[in-house]
Formats: sequence, C-alpha cells, structure tokens
Amino acid sequence: MIIFPVITILASALMARKITGTWLSPGSFFAISWSFFLIVPLLFAPEFKVDLLGIWFIAILSMACAAGSVIAYKPPSIDSLVSNEPNKKNPSHLFRPLWVLILISFGGVILLFRHALDTYNFGYYSMGWVSIPNLIAVDRYSGYINYPFIIKYSLYCIYPANLLGGLLLSMRQISLKMKVLTVVPLLLALILGIIEGARTSILLGLVLFFSAWMSGAMINGSNHNYNKSYFKMAFSGGALMITFTVFFVLIQWLRQGMDSIIVDLLIDRIRAYFFGYLAAFTQWIGTIDSSNLSGGLTTFAGPFNLLGVMERSLGFYDPANISLGISTNIFTALRGLVIDFSIPGSIFIAFIVGFFLQLSYQRGISGTIINTLPISMFYAFTLYSPLISIFHYNSILFSWIVIFFPLRFSRNESLAYNS
Repeated sequence: MIIFPVITILASALMARKITGTWLSPGSFFAISWSFFLIVPLLFAPEFKVDLLGIWFIAILSMACAAGSVIAYKPPSIDSLVSNEPNKKNPSHLFRPLWVLILISFGGVILLFRHALDTYNFGYYSMGWVSIPNLIAVDRYSGYINYPFIIKYSLYCIYPANLLGGLLLSMRQISLKMKVLTVVPLLLALILGIIEGARTSILLGLVLFFSAWMSGAMINGSNHNYNKSYFKMAFSGGALMITFTVFFVLIQWLRQGMDSIIVDLLIDRIRAYFFGYLAAFTQWIGTIDSSNLSGGLTTFAGPFNLLGVMERSLGFYDPANISLGISTNIFTALRGLVIDFSIPGSIFIAFIVGFFLQLSYQRGISGTIINTLPISMFYAFTLYSPLISIFHYNSILFSWIVIFFPLRFSRNESLAYNS
C-alpha cells in the first residue's frame, strides 16, 4: 500500500528534525520536501497511476539522506553558541555587486524586448508586441532562437542577482529600501518569463531566491526563534506556489497566441505539469537498464554539454503517458540520479550528500557567509527536483560562480537572520 512509504518518509523527516533541531538541516529538509512532493500528486491527481516500487525508492532515498545528516550531526557547544552572537555590521559591501547585477540584468531585458521588436517587425500594428511571447516560444521550440552575445549573458545575471537578493533579505540590519531592492531580481525574472513565454525563467528565479534566503537562516540560527522563521518559510512557500500557478496560466495563454480555445486545455496542462512527475518517474523506474550508467552526465548535463561531452536536447526526455490522453516529459531529478549511478548507487550518494552537507551546515552556523553556497545549492536542487536537475542549466551554475567572489571577500562577516 502507498500509505506505508509515505508514513516512512514522514517519519524520517520528523526524526531528522528532532535530532538536528531544525527543518533546514539537509536530511530533514530533503525528507520533508519529498514528503510534500509525494503527498500532493497522490491527493490532487489520483488518476495518474503511480508504481509502488518508485514510491518506495523515493522513501528510501530520503531516509538515506536523513540518516547521513543525523550521523554527521554534532550538538553545538556552549562556547560556539556564545561566540555566534549576531554581528551588526552593515552589509553594504554585498549590495554593491547586487546593484551591478540588477543594472546589467535590466539592460539585458530592455535589449531583449527591442531585439524582439526588430526581429518580428510588427510595422504599424501597435499591439503587435503582445504576441512576442508566442513568437519567441515558437522559435525556441523550432531551434531558431539565438540571442546576441550581449543579450544572452546580460540575462544570465538575473540568476546570481536572485541569489544575492535572497541572501541579503535574510539579514536583519538592512533598511526597508534595501529590502525592496533585494526583490527586484525576482521582478526581472518575472518580466523575462513573460517576454519569452517561458515558465522556467520565473521558477528558476523563485527557487534561487528562496534557496539563498533559507541558507541565510542557518547563519547564527541558533540564537533566534525558529518558530516564526518556519512560519515565514511556509507562508513564502505557499505564496511561491500561488504566484507561479497564476503566471503559469498567463504565460501558457501568451505563448499560445492568446487563443481563447486554449483556456479549455489549461486544466489538463496544469495538472500534468504540477502533478505528473510522480507517475512518470515511478512508472519509468520499473523499466530501467542498470547496466547503462552515465556517471553524472544526466544530473550535470549542462556543464557536460558546454564541454562538448554530450548533446543536451530541448525537452531532454521523451514524453510518457501518465493517464488517458495525458502525457508529460517531466521525470524529476531522481531519474537523472538513477541513470547516472543506479538505484543502489543513488541511495548511497544520498547518504554521502546528507552526511557532508550536514557538516557544511554546522560550519555555516559559525556565521561565515561563504558557507551558505553549498547549502543554497542543495536547497535549490531539492526544490527543483520534481522537474529535473537544476544543474541541467549552465546559467544556474554560472550564478553560484559569480556570487562566490563577493562572498569570498565577505568570509569574515556574519549574517543576522531576519526573525
């Protein structure tokens, strides 16, 4: 019965939370996240048939990550708690690179809009710009999109800006004006998604922003009331899902040329996009050939494609039928792990990741900003894992490389979590 693996993964999450004392430790975060990713499709899309073997694999993988985190956990000493009092230093040194990234990103968005107007040449049709998302979507799926160099790399800056914005928003000692500035990258990701008719830009911006924000929570976290922080995270997570759903519908409508007929198909599209991953992955896992392992080429398809080792195709996976007349090509990031390392190998890797990231998490509690990087990468991978590996995108890896340098210079600074 499906209820048993669901109970198992929930128990793993609660155990890791009880021992480590926080939902933000790697083991408890991964387990509670995948508890949610399991339960929601089972409740809201029961007609999408799932395979029990796949559900048990997800439960065991989460247990392995939680176990690694629990084994690595070491209660903080009294001396460390005393020494980790929040540093009240002004974080203005991190706002300067944020300003630079925002300005470059804003310029990229303006250039993209002008490039689209010139490319599609609407003439005297004053409202022609409204069809830009549809035209760009058509060209993207046809393989014709090739932005000029300056536009392409200017738009890349939106993602490191979201990482810095989320991290800075977790600080206590910033003004309201600066807090408003930290969410500007989210707005730029939203505008980019609307112009391109692409949901991915918006979702990646949201995931990176909140991953960095949560990673800031671990800095000096032991000195603050987590109950209020968890409420903020739950509220923000709900707002994230509602916001993305609204813009999912809007963008789907725009990319289809604002055809009123498409409204009738949106419900099926939304259900397949939000809930189809579980059925697709669990049905697939029973058909795998463990003798053909790719050793990381799938999980890290972006950088390997950049190096010329493999070719990353648009869509990546072929669609699979998950119900009568409904198909999806969303198989979760877990499919990549299994293809790369096999079922036992991926479970072992989950344990290792949980173990070493727990050590990194505890080093981060000391207040060193640079230690937020590996934790934010883990949070981002987990939040995006119902879709595909977030390391599928070179622009995302580029983002962490970019913010490494300002954070490296800030390694002796401390963050005070905004509680």
